[in-house]
Amino acid sequence: MKNSQSIISSIKNQTHFKKLQENSQLNKLKLVLPLGMRKAILHITYKNHRLLFAFNNPGLCAEFNNYNRNDIKESLKNHRDFFASISPDPEILGFVQHSFLPSDEENVSEIESYNEHSDGEFTNLAKNTQLYEIFESIRASILKNLKDNS
Repeated sequence: MKNSQSIISSIKNQTHFKKLQENSQLNKLKLVLPLGMRKAILHITYKNHRLLFAFNNPGLCAEFNNYNRNDIKESLKNHRDFFASISPDPEILGFVQHSFLPSDEENVSEIESYNEHSDGEFTNLAKNTQLYEIFESIRASILKNLKDNS
């Protein structure tokens, strides 16, 4: 009688479960990386002789692209029997998905308002008629705000 592990292993080795076997090999490949980097990996994909690592942290992705991908290439070459469905010399890239990058937009929950320190009593010395009208509209807004707040 076969145990459950041997049954699952024989199912994975069937040709129509090739993708399942490939995912298992990619998860083994993840073990080459440090723990912090493993936690930052969202998923690993192998397509067209390219091994793609999706990260949720741009800093760890840059570290991966600069330092760790050579370790993965060496592991693929040295342990061919564990990674049969992956070519021995794939192009290895790390990337950050745009959905995990912080957005530039800020959510403003409430509009901050400040109390006006002026009471609207100032002399308008502007000679230019446009500037004179602008200062008078400022005076009118100050007086309106004072009236609304009292």
